Amino acid sequence: MNRLKLIISAAVLLLTVTGCEKEEFARYASYGRIVCSKSAPRVGDTLTLKVEVLDAGNRIYHADYIWKINGEYYDEVRVTARNNAKTITEIPSIKWVPTKEGTFNISMSAYFKYSMADEYGQMRDGNSAEGSVRVRAKY
Repeated sequence: MNRLKLIISAAVLLLTVTGCEKEEFARYASYGRIVCSKSAPRVGDTLTLKVEVLDAGNRIYHADYIWKINGEYYDEVRVTARNNAKTITEIPSIKWVPTKEGTFNISMSAYFKYSMADEYGQMRDGNSAEGSVRVRAKY
């Protein structure tokens, strides 16, 4: 009788452990705002604009990042996940040299392709981020 209880207890424990495994799905990356590498940039400075990554997502194998400054197309960056990586972990960023002073609205739209479906069966998705940079005169 004790042996039967032990076998049943072991079976219940095994089912509990294996039954709790969470199913994996693709997930888009979540972003905060776009930030500048310098706190007080001036005309002619080489600036790095980076997106704050709140969550890198899951199973993103390809991303297109389209950058705009004051609503006008500036650059497009394509990134593919490294071999054997589950997702893209690089922070979206670009280099920019402002040629005039003022406040510039920066936006980045990301378009993702997944290596597996998300929980709704989708293989593509996207997200975006925004920010602004105040550029001062050279001197």
